[in-house]
Amino acid sequence: MAKACIKEIDLRGVFRYCNDYPLALAMVAKGNVNVKQLITHSFKLEETLQAFETASTGSGNPIKIMIYCN
Repeated sequence: MAKACIKEIDLRGVFRYCNDYPLALAMVAKGNVNVKQLITHSFKLEETLQAFETASTGSGNPIKIMIYCN
């Protein structure tokens, strides 16, 4: 926590109610919400190290990183 204060990092928690997930999943399943735009980076399984480096350094402003295992 001290490192976050020194680096002036904002920490934001998330609170949800027990029935939020089924509603959110239903909205995604019906196509009401486009979640594909949240995936900003994708990597092959062989590039996993690069994916973690991208996540840890913030290079390219990642939101969600997908690692494909096929």
